[in-house]
Amino acid sequence: MSHGGSSDGGNMEPNLTPLLDIVLQLLMFFMMCVNFVTEQVSGDVVLPVAQSARPMGKSETDVLFLNVKPFRMKDFETRSPDDLDKIKKIQFAEGDPCIIIVGKFPMKLVDLRIWLKEQYEDARKLAKDGKVKTAIILRAHEAVKYKDVYEILNMCKVVGYTQMKLRALTK
Repeated sequence: MSHGGSSDGGNMEPNLTPLLDIVLQLLMFFMMCVNFVTEQVSGDVVLPVAQSARPMGKSETDVLFLNVKPFRMKDFETRSPDDLDKIKKIQFAEGDPCIIIVGKFPMKLVDLRIWLKEQYEDARKLAKDGKVKTAIILRAHEAVKYKDVYEILNMCKVVGYTQMKLRALTK
């Protein structure tokens, strides 16, 4: 009995096209999975650099600027001896997140929560309808860890602020 092909008893070869099709699909699937997994594993989270700057709008009249940078004692060496003593009492460690607000002494994250709550309560008392429309603009140094930036934004949200913006360096 013949199974097709020539009747002279030649070799029968199986059709390999479906097998090659499946192997190539599996190969592509695993290549895609490996690419996605390597993107998830990367621990280098860097704050974004702004592509363009725009001036503040007219609706942003009441604004709080929070500047965050890693603490380095050499940045404060030009201050008066009294100011240096007050900064030393805060007990910053080198590299700790340092919040700098114009007209205030540098703060730790714990002190920032208390200060933000006071500012929010004052703004709520002054608002006619009781709604605070203050915008928080967070300007973070490129060396600040993203978890610290997230913690500050979350702190603002818990206190009650609803308008928060990030500012980044432009290159």
